[in-house]
Amino acid sequence: MEEVEEDDDEPARRKPASGGNRSKTLSLVLLLLIPLFAGGYGWYSAQAKKRGRELKKNLDVATEQLKHDSFVSYKKACEAADLALEVDPDSTAAHGYLAYAYAIRWGEHGGGDDARRQAEEHLAAAQKTQELSSHLIAAQALVKTYSGKGKEALTELETQVKDLNEKGKASSLLYLTLGLIQMNAGDLERARDSLERAQALAPDDPRVYAGLGAVYRRLGQDNTAWKNYDFALRYEKDHPESLLGRSLLMLEQDEPNYGLVNQMIKKLLEVDPPPSPRQLAAAQLARSLLIARVSLAMPNLKPDVQQKLSEATGVPVDPAKARGEVTKAEETGFALDKQNPELNLIKGRRLLAEGNFDLAAEEIRKAIKMDASRAQFHVELAKALMGKPGGEKEASEALNTALKTMGESPKLVVMLGNAYRRQGKLDDALAQYQRAVKDPKAKNPEARLAMGAIYRERSEWDKAKEQLEKANLEFVGQSDRSAMALTELGRVYQGKGDMAKADETYQRALSVDENYTPVYYFYASLLSKDPKQTAKVRTLAAEYVRREPKGEHFTDAQRLAGL
Repeated sequence: MEEVEEDDDEPARRKPASGGNRSKTLSLVLLLLIPLFAGGYGWYSAQAKKRGRELKKNLDVATEQLKHDSFVSYKKACEAADLALEVDPDSTAAHGYLAYAYAIRWGEHGGGDDARRQAEEHLAAAQKTQELSSHLIAAQALVKTYSGKGKEALTELETQVKDLNEKGKASSLLYLTLGLIQMNAGDLERARDSLERAQALAPDDPRVYAGLGAVYRRLGQDNTAWKNYDFALRYEKDHPESLLGRSLLMLEQDEPNYGLVNQMIKKLLEVDPPPSPRQLAAAQLARSLLIARVSLAMPNLKPDVQQKLSEATGVPVDPAKARGEVTKAEETGFALDKQNPELNLIKGRRLLAEGNFDLAAEEIRKAIKMDASRAQFHVELAKALMGKPGGEKEASEALNTALKTMGESPKLVVMLGNAYRRQGKLDDALAQYQRAVKDPKAKNPEARLAMGAIYRERSEWDKAKEQLEKANLEFVGQSDRSAMALTELGRVYQGKGDMAKADETYQRALSVDENYTPVYYFYASLLSKDPKQTAKVRTLAAEYVRREPKGEHFTDAQRLAGL
């Protein structure tokens, strides 16, 4: 029994020694594990930093590509943002970039259902994170706009922009997006203000300048529009939207630089990598408009000048060949993009330039059917309707629709006044012209010229004189319009019986622009009362007959010229 007891007691006596061994063992294990834990943490930390650097690198690439605002750059931005998602599938910034880029590829570049799906999916993924980014907010507004919910998008975005602005977090991207949506809604004045705010925040963004070019072009401020397109091209060489905008802007002028237009359109059609299918389609329609305008100008030129113009533009001198190229360009454009109402608008302008008012109106109505919210389409329809006899009433209706959509626009108000004037509603016309010049800081010589002509017709000489003199002063750099105002002023003096002043004013008109032909007739008419001026009367009247074989005063001028 003692031995058993001794055996029982022995472990008890060895416990302190056993506990000390375990402690030593644990310490040894810890000494071995600490470096392993430290190494593991260091490896994990290094990997996290590596992922962070990789994420930032890809997001930086996407940011830079978005700034270029071209079809290929949006593709590259999507590729970089996809790589960022491989690093962090929950990255709000990456999903926001993708939603924004795909929204533009869908709505502005004709990317189709796939681009729309991608935009909506990435938008939904970004919204799950409950984080906000400017690209995410912009994408949400664009997706709603291109889905036909423009008013809802505009209301929400205006609230968000205002809220961020009050918090000192103004975003150039959001002001840009707001301005573009406002412009599409026809609110041109507010669109201009938003885009100018974007420009102040991001003075090197070509997309902002292109937007300003478009809004000023629609406002009828062509010089300012051109300058903004020019700025866009300085910051982004060969910026597609600005090349296209400048081409169409120049083709709207009375005397375009056809060679320069051809260079810009050719660059769009031949550049590598190419613009989007939608931009290529619009370039084809711009090319058809160029060909039509050049063909219309050809018959009035000498053969050697015709040849030079043909070489500068690539437009055949032969009318039949030119017509074939117009058809080919338009067919190519519509084949590239069947859902863009802008193409119908450009075709309508081409038909308008050719004097085919009915077909022009029909083409613009197609654009309106595709997107009735675009106030500019109603303006273009009014222009077409004003060209056809009896179209004035429908034109005034279209202009009133545009004004309701766009708000106050002096240019549209003048057009509405012209429509009323064509209908013989002179009081209504005068009311619109006066509305157009109610802002004392604004210059609107077209309204003043029209008012002066109406007052002259009513023999309200002093009122006519006041408006025409102001119109002449405001037509800075527009020699033909200045000559028109001076000719009307000469008629005022002639109506008053002040022959000396009328003579002086007609001479001023001729010195300002000798190519303004009506002055030749009216000056000859004035001098025909003086038998001593027979030779000069015949010279002036014959010059009118030569310049205006289809002119309004052709028969009377022939009589005065003794022909």
